[in-house]
Amino acid sequence: MLDKIHLFVPFRVDAIATSTGKRGNELLVVDLEALGVPLRATSVLADGKGGYQVEDISHAWESLSTGFTPLAFKVFHQSLGKRVQPGVELKASPAKLLQGHNVFGPTSIRKGGEVMLKWLAGSYPKLWALLDWQAAEIYGIDCTYSARLPDERTALQLIQALRGVSNGQTRNRGDDYETTAYWGSKETRLRKLKAYLKGPEFRRQLHEAIKAARAYGGANFVPSQAFAAHRLLAVLQNPALQEWAENLLRLEATVMHRWLERRNIPTNLWALCDYQERLLEQGTCFIQWCWEQVTKELFAAFEGISMRVINDEKVLAALKARWTKFGKNGKANETVALNLFRTYRSIKDYGWQETMDSMSRATFYRHVDQICECGLSKAALQKLKMDDQKNNVVPILRFLQVDFSAQRPDWYVEPSVEAA
Repeated sequence: MLDKIHLFVPFRVDAIATSTGKRGNELLVVDLEALGVPLRATSVLADGKGGYQVEDISHAWESLSTGFTPLAFKVFHQSLGKRVQPGVELKASPAKLLQGHNVFGPTSIRKGGEVMLKWLAGSYPKLWALLDWQAAEIYGIDCTYSARLPDERTALQLIQALRGVSNGQTRNRGDDYETTAYWGSKETRLRKLKAYLKGPEFRRQLHEAIKAARAYGGANFVPSQAFAAHRLLAVLQNPALQEWAENLLRLEATVMHRWLERRNIPTNLWALCDYQERLLEQGTCFIQWCWEQVTKELFAAFEGISMRVINDEKVLAALKARWTKFGKNGKANETVALNLFRTYRSIKDYGWQETMDSMSRATFYRHVDQICECGLSKAALQKLKMDDQKNNVVPILRFLQVDFSAQRPDWYVEPSVEAA
């Protein structure tokens, strides 16, 4: 799937003027105040006459409202540093713009570029009229594919196992989170890679969509934003979509302008679209090819690496069935069951003696008795850690299998730019 596009669109030559910078250097500039975009001033000085003088006007990164999720863009109105000419940067997930989510989606760069430019043109026509959109350049694209895991517990264990795995130029970045692992420097200008769990991310997006849909009401009612918020929520509340997002581990490979250049791949947006479509006619998916080039070092490092797999779902289910309490309102209270499960996991991870030493003896033996009421014997608990280490070690690659033919459900419908 094409998960993100980072574009740069320069201004037309006839929209650019020259100016002298503070150091006497010549700058290429455009008239920012004539573009119709929100402005900010980084310097406001008193003019000595009771008024103020505004200096260093610029455009901040803006979230442009679309039919689903926002598109980030910023006007760079002058050449500065490494930026040789003024232009506009845009960043967005084409899948989200086209269909409201990026659980799965299209691979077409042309569709992605067109839908991004469509929203910019419709929102800021004065700005759009001054852009040389045919000269749009690709700064980076995210190529994402998924592996489906048996349950979220195994998915979390796999993320834990992936941390610290490095090979060749693919080095772990170190700033990992519970559901995400990163490889490659933040400042790299070539390629980056990350692995993350889609389920938790999707649930956060759904929660934010619910809040947004509630916010655009009453005094805060904004028709276009309210429409987008409720349209997005309708998409994310699809039970089939929610089910598909669960237990997916995503590997997201980012390839950048310089990476493409070094392989003699076009970086002009439209030339790259033509290049992708020629490859497709030959039976090659360009997005998949980029992903494979970035991930191959990491997959080579996975050879021979194992992880422990803890299959405790049946134990947890038995504890909940026995120890869940119900209030007068019928609401379930699983506190006791979850506390017992934590003790069970501690015995499994750290052993009988260490778990017993970590709490009062009375609590420990009460927990053991309650766990045994669900069918486990004390003898089985005492040798649990040994059995687990012996029997539940499996190669990482057994779980991290990416099936390119199963990246979308059978009910997937290719989205169109016109409907976005």
